[in-house]
Amino acid sequence: QYRRVRVHYPGFAVDYFFVDTNVFDSGPIEADPSHNLCNNINNDADASCGAEGPASLGDCPGWFQRLWAEQSKWLEEGLATSDAETNWQIVVTHFPPKWGIDFWTDMVKRHGIDMMVSGHQHNQELHHLEADNWLRPSAWIVSGGGGGITSEAMPDAAGNDDQYGFFELTLGAEEIEILSISHGGLHMLQSVLERRRPEFFGEEEIVFKK
Repeated sequence: QYRRVRVHYPGFAVDYFFVDTNVFDSGPIEADPSHNLCNNINNDADASCGAEGPASLGDCPGWFQRLWAEQSKWLEEGLATSDAETNWQIVVTHFPPKWGIDFWTDMVKRHGIDMMVSGHQHNQELHHLEADNWLRPSAWIVSGGGGGITSEAMPDAAGNDDQYGFFELTLGAEEIEILSISHGGLHMLQSVLERRRPEFFGEEEIVFKK
């Protein structure tokens, strides 16, 4: 469910961390069936995912909790060993970082995660240097407007909206250009990301100047 991939580009490298955040869509089997993978309305009483787990409906909430705990430890260790050879740290996951906001804020600050790529919401969002981005100067995007029959709002026929489209990332050793292109081919959201360093080392805060 989770993995780390180091990709070498000409002159630089990126550590991609693929993280399973479905713990935020799981809960007691009686909970809201619209936002709970473990619900007892849409799953049969004898439902099982076999050897990979969850083994049973009753085990489902605990299985996702255990996965999250195991994965969090793995991510902590992986980020700590993302050494000088790697220019960028990018986390790819389903849920945007407003799910688990305290966890992600801590991880980003301590390890210098540069960017998070997410989905879940059926639209396109870019959060970077604006004042209400709690992860700044790190960026996070929601690329959930890939198509289908649903969107967060009514799309514009000419594509002058953020409902359907895709993100184009242009990676370099020192900068990443982030560009959102709508279903009408319009450039809707754009920013340039610079590398981030960790803010904390041990128990001392380190202040990095531009």
